[in-house]
Parts: sequence; structure tokens; C-alpha cells
Amino acid sequence: MELKNFQELIAKVQNNDSKKRVAVAAAHDEHTLEAVFRAAKDKLVEPVLIGDKEKIKKILKNLDVEFDEDSIISTNSDQEAAEKTVELVNENKADFIMKGKLQTADLLKAVVNKEKGLRTGKVMSHVAILEVPTYHKLISITDGGMMMYPDVEEKKQIIENAVDVFLSMGYECPKVAVLAAVETVNPKMPETVDADIGADQSQIRTA
Repeated sequence: MELKNFQELIAKVQNNDSKKRVAVAAAHDEHTLEAVFRAAKDKLVEPVLIGDKEKIKKILKNLDVEFDEDSIISTNSDQEAAEKTVELVNENKADFIMKGKLQTADLLKAVVNKEKGLRTGKVMSHVAILEVPTYHKLISITDGGMMMYPDVEEKKQIIENAVDVFLSMGYECPKVAVLAAVETVNPKMPETVDADIGADQSQIRTA
């Protein structure tokens, strides 16, 4: 199975009986709330709002969105909002996180916390899923910025993370391409050396 576009992905999620709960960290942001409630209207997610409760209530009123105000989790700072969001995931009260009006660094600090974060013992990496109008299916790019200078083993785990994402979406055998600026091994370009090692170890085609 290969998803051709986001509409097919949306339809797949809508056909799933179990809706995922998205914990919105620092939810007091109009654009964030507009997006998450559009997703809720499309029956994709169930929102869990964390942040400045009064600001959230005001924005929801302006957006003409009905929501149980008593269920809004009030926090006094971005750090507290990030920590509470991670706590909800750990307690199985939310399935994933959406970033609201806070710095990415503040959110990631709570996510990667060694004691209370979401670490699993594996490398944490970023996966971006893209729909390209001139291409016949969805593609992804990894890593988009979490791992600045990964070594060969970390690159292997980054690939495994991306493969796991596509397996969870229903793909039977995701295809992987290891990309570098040139097609041949150049000792002055560590990326090409790592790609050559990776290809030998896992039979992943380099390009």
C-alpha cells in the first residue's frame, strides 16, 4: 500500500475507529487552535489543551468553537506547559504532541528530559512527510534538524525511525534512499563515506 496524497492519509485516519488525542502545548495561539479544531472537525483528533486558560478561552470564543472549558489544563509558563504535555503522554492521557505558542527548544527540553521525558533508549529524530504535486505518492525527508551531526550508527537509527513511521501508516516495505550531494565516495565528504558504509551493512541503495 502506498498513499498518493494527504487526502488518502486523512481518509485512512477517518476510517480508524480510535481517534488519537493530541496534547497542544501552550495552546493560547489562534493559528494553532484554528488548525487543531479543523482537524477535530474532520474527525482526525481529539484536542487536549494546555496553557494560559483565560487566553485559550478568549481565542476559542473568537473562533466560535465550542469546547469544555473545565477540561482546559491551566499552566503559568511555557516550561510548565511543555512538562505537563509530556506528562500526559507518559500517563497515556494523550497520544502525541502539537506545538503551540512556545519556543521549540522549550518543548524539546521537556521531551528529551532523561527522567520525565519521552526517551525510549533510541535516537530521537524528525520526519517530514511531503506531498509533491508532480510526484505520484507521498514522500518523507529525515532528519530535518534534530540530529545535527549524526554518526553512522545514528544515521542507521534515523532511517529505522522513518521506516517505523511508514510501517505504522500501513506500508509493507517502505523504500529508502540515502542521499548525498554526489554519487561517488569522496573522503572529503563524510556523508558519502557514511552512505557507503551504510549501503554495505544494510544493502540500502545510495544515490
